Amino acid sequence: MIDSLEVYFSENDFMGIEKTYQFLELDKYSNSIEGIKKLLLEVKTHAGEINGQVFKLTVFVSCENEDEYRGKAADFSKAVFDCFYDEVPAFNIVSQKPFSDSSFAVEAGFVTGQELQIHYKMHCDTPYVLIEDAMVKELWMSGAGGVELVGDIEQDAIRAFGQMLEILHTEGMTMDHVIRQWNYVGGILKINAADGRDLQNYQVFNEVRGRFYKHYRTRKDFPAATGIGVKIPGVTIDFFAVKPFVGSVTTAPVNNRKQQNAYVYGQEVLVGSAPMKTAAKQPPQFERARLLEMPGNSTLFLSGTASIIGQETVGIGDVEEQTRVTIGNLEEITRSAEGTLNMDALRYTLLRVYVKKEEDFPVVQQICKEYFPDVSIAFVQADVCRDNLLVEIEGEMVANNCFRECIECN
Repeated sequence: MIDSLEVYFSENDFMGIEKTYQFLELDKYSNSIEGIKKLLLEVKTHAGEINGQVFKLTVFVSCENEDEYRGKAADFSKAVFDCFYDEVPAFNIVSQKPFSDSSFAVEAGFVTGQELQIHYKMHCDTPYVLIEDAMVKELWMSGAGGVELVGDIEQDAIRAFGQMLEILHTEGMTMDHVIRQWNYVGGILKINAADGRDLQNYQVFNEVRGRFYKHYRTRKDFPAATGIGVKIPGVTIDFFAVKPFVGSVTTAPVNNRKQQNAYVYGQEVLVGSAPMKTAAKQPPQFERARLLEMPGNSTLFLSGTASIIGQETVGIGDVEEQTRVTIGNLEEITRSAEGTLNMDALRYTLLRVYVKKEEDFPVVQQICKEYFPDVSIAFVQADVCRDNLLVEIEGEMVANNCFRECIECN
């Protein structure tokens, strides 16, 4: 009796779900409604040229106050629905200034592949996307919690995680299926006095995240994630979840030997007071990266990465040093991932760079272009999760690999 059968997939046999990204700025047109529509038309045209479909839009908007943001967000949202009709991708409009003279910039995600089923769905007026093939079901959702923000970090975080749970449940998934999160926290460094305690917004978010993971996530590891500041109060979450249909689809955390895992940070590097006098502060629960391995290709999701060695900030006040240390950390994570698999070298499909100070943009951009000359990079202005961090970089990488599927036989 045969106990198992090994089936080998080559690059030509099965490439799986493939994704590419494009970064577009509005300044080539104008900062008008017609300019927005032309930009979205360019996105749709590119999708047609590559025989793909748009699954995600991250829109970066420059604004001085909440009223201006609401007006621009309303204009862009209407344009997205008008342009995509019944195939509206997941999208979030993020109050982070693009590094350009434009009011808007768009990071667009495209999906291609053989025999894919793509479903465009809605939950409480928020669109999300399902991508399925014979191996997996993927769920992409953007802007969880963003419909009715109240400006209270704890309540907005609870609302965002609650909407995540609702959508996951609707699609037969749980928190265990979440691979990647983007956590946008308004005034991330702000400290508020309450009942004799100093509560930092990012720390409050971490407390809420910790509670939800404790109750709804049974895995002992965590998603890859970015926790980053936005100008407008509140919390929104983008996330990516995967439900495998076969055992040959796996995911695992990837560590950086030069960095302590964030979820075991000491209390001394966490800012503000604990939620209760008798409690310890909750460290941020995310992995440095996660590797998703499928027949035909592997994807490395790099979390928001900064100039931290061990658990301490390196290069305080020196944006050039911080940028190079950050890139060094990304390279270390990449080497760790490549050392675990029989695959081609990983290559970048997406890079996003957050810069704290507008005057530091040219220096950071020059260094990033030096290291990543052939990669389209989104540069935006945002506060990072520590006051002394000046830059943060995240990314997505892919590699082709031969994969063995073991089919158990009785």
